[in-house]
Amino acid sequence: MSVAPLCSVIVVNWNGRELLGPCLEGLQQQRWQDFEVLLVDNASTDGSAPWVRAHFPEVRVIENVRNLGFAGGANVGLAAAQGEHLVLLNNDAYPEPDFLQALVETAREDARVGMVAGVLVFAHRPERIASAGMRMQWDGVAIDHLAGRPRSCLPDTPVEIFGPSGGAALYRRAMIQEIGPFRAELFAYLEDVELAWRAQLAGWKCLLAPKAVARHVYSATSGLASRFRSFQLARNRVILLFLALPTGLWLRFAPFILAYDLFACAYGLLSGDREVVRGRLAALRAVPALWRERRALQQGRRVPLREIVRLLQPPMAPWTVLHLRREIARLAAPN
Repeated sequence: MSVAPLCSVIVVNWNGRELLGPCLEGLQQQRWQDFEVLLVDNASTDGSAPWVRAHFPEVRVIENVRNLGFAGGANVGLAAAQGEHLVLLNNDAYPEPDFLQALVETAREDARVGMVAGVLVFAHRPERIASAGMRMQWDGVAIDHLAGRPRSCLPDTPVEIFGPSGGAALYRRAMIQEIGPFRAELFAYLEDVELAWRAQLAGWKCLLAPKAVARHVYSATSGLASRFRSFQLARNRVILLFLALPTGLWLRFAPFILAYDLFACAYGLLSGDREVVRGRLAALRAVPALWRERRALQQGRRVPLREIVRLLQPPMAPWTVLHLRREIARLAAPN
């Protein structure tokens, strides 16, 4: 009888064959080796699955008959994984040799650490940070922590943050068993934010592991800007805030939330991006069917509001956010 690995690494893929080689080679070169790798292929048409079987026979390949999105694909991997620690790694992220060891060692610091955030740096500019986990703001916006900052800004030791980016994250199996996996109907974008909210409400913590670094070809699969991305971000934002935000926080932060949405819609319409409005309208149509789920989630909250509020940050000014997005696009571009 084989012994289950301590860690399972799940890579969700959709038509990313050209990206998979460096990702899986980076996992082969990990200094810490007590792990399995699962590739969940979302009905790719580029031959990703047979190519991985031929070139990386140690990888367990799971083929979905249709594209389930990142959320659904990740859930397939979470259900099939055997490890105590469940690591999600983007197919366009190339882990440095200490990546997994740093994640697992950080998770071991406290039994209530249910999430560990890895660090993504720009593949073409590895001295700059793409994401060091999640900064959650009063206006309900989740921004990549330390995005655009020099790598030297990372702390020397693990620190508590709100949640990890799903592109480089460790989740404790016990936490997933308690609160459930990703919300599959979100499909893609903000599914990691929604899961982090549920985890925080249930009393689980997230730590940033500053030495768990992977180089990321930023938004290689879907592109930095697309109609699909705009729609999904708008729709999923409304759904997750309706479900996850306690009533006390709605009363406290509603002005910030509404101000952001008004600005986002106005800016989107002026710039020709109507998906920011269409996505929100689609979410509002879905809200009536979500009341019962919201009630159950909020009744199950295990921590006082102050424990959540201490992890929330004042919102960035809209022009600061726009500048940050332009800077990220510049850093993500090849040299």
